[in-house]
Amino acid sequence: MMPIGPLMVEHRLIERMIALVDREAKRIRATGKVDTDFVLSAIDFIRLYADRCHHGKEEDILFRALKEKPLPANLRAVLEELEAEHAQGRRTVARMALVRERVLMGDKAAVRDLAALMEDVARFYPLHIAKEDQAFFLPCMEFLSAEEQARLLEEGFAFDQRLLHTHFEALADVREGKPPAPAAQAVPLEGADARAYGCMVCGYTYDPRLGDPTQRIPPGTPFNQLPESWICPHCHANLKVFLTLQRP
Repeated sequence: MMPIGPLMVEHRLIERMIALVDREAKRIRATGKVDTDFVLSAIDFIRLYADRCHHGKEEDILFRALKEKPLPANLRAVLEELEAEHAQGRRTVARMALVRERVLMGDKAAVRDLAALMEDVARFYPLHIAKEDQAFFLPCMEFLSAEEQARLLEEGFAFDQRLLHTHFEALADVREGKPPAPAAQAVPLEGADARAYGCMVCGYTYDPRLGDPTQRIPPGTPFNQLPESWICPHCHANLKVFLTLQRP
């Protein structure tokens, strides 16, 4: 099996969910009513499955390997487009989450705004998936040896296992009533090591002075020393969606 095999299988499930998003957007337009539970489920699906799991394997495993290969200019340009589209999708879903909150607070204008964002998602994903399936994945396999493809496939399976374990371990902790990890004692840092980083998906701030006890990141760990497997503890987005914040 090629490393793109599981990714293309995942595309089919993403297409099914996006079709449901499109159907709900049409229903909102027709009735003016929002199924906020479905919208929350769709947001969670896109953030965890389509972005953190699927896009995570593309960016952290496949794309990373391909960037080291002598890709022709056209394929390298497509790779850059795909990464930019991933970021675009994250921004759109972040806006969906914010607008859903406005709907819950009774903002009638937010109903129309939410339908428009869901329509954006329904247009975006099929085009993005088609670009990967038809114009990128197969041509790029020519630049990877059989051994490299096998290694990338194994890395993908390991990535899924880590992600699922982290996600459902946290869910079990909550359901069991496990007390949250005690607040960490801040470790003084200076210069670049002291910079805080913010998640552009959900707004979470990683403070290196405190680390992240939920993922056993000790206080005093600069952002650039976080492991690649680290994810936002609030929305499970990966390192690539964090931006430097100015510390007051």
